[in-house]
Amino acid sequence: MDDSALLAALQLADSFFPSGMVNLSHGLETFVSLAPDTDVRRLLEDYLRYKVAPLELLAYLHAYRAAEAADLERLHEVDRALSASLLPQELRQASARSGRAMLESLRPSENDALFRAFVSEIDRRRSQANGPVCLAVVCVGWQVPQRAGGIVLLHSFMVSFVSAALRLGSLGHRQAQAILRDLRPQLSSLVDMVWQRELDELGGFTPLADIRAMQHAYLPVRLFSS
Repeated sequence: MDDSALLAALQLADSFFPSGMVNLSHGLETFVSLAPDTDVRRLLEDYLRYKVAPLELLAYLHAYRAAEAADLERLHEVDRALSASLLPQELRQASARSGRAMLESLRPSENDALFRAFVSEIDRRRSQANGPVCLAVVCVGWQVPQRAGGIVLLHSFMVSFVSAALRLGSLGHRQAQAILRDLRPQLSSLVDMVWQRELDELGGFTPLADIRAMQHAYLPVRLFSS
């Protein structure tokens, strides 16, 4: 990966990037509300292995291949498959908001032909614009390698998750950084785990996390939108 691609990946992975991830707890707020002593690190590991990697990361990988081939129909297929696999309504909405926020933040300055075509399709409501699919389109346009973009996706989720834990008072800054450091070596193996999977294998198995995401809307007080 050359310096230009590295800088592009760093920009996408930066929590300063306006993708809306800062407003998401991914169901963690419900976990902490019901069980204040929730083990954030263990929960994050489970999310990564059983939900994010086999669902969002796998969708990203297939969307990247479709974007490389400039295959808009395949991008729509991946996007629909991901929406269908995100069972809680809050998570579907959060994924679409995140993807749209990413595209809208780049729309005024991005001239890549595929990017423009995909945004046009979204404007015509042909796509839900899920975050992983939009990330793939941007990564291809910015020449970020497929694997590097997958690491960006996983890292961004980790940062969003521990940031939510920090704001909920479940972690301190040092604990949050320690979790990010300790889990960092697992990201490559998660990419390897799903690299060869077909799109019809899309889907995680995290029933309790899905239930907590569904319960989130009924919390008496909420800091996050999911």
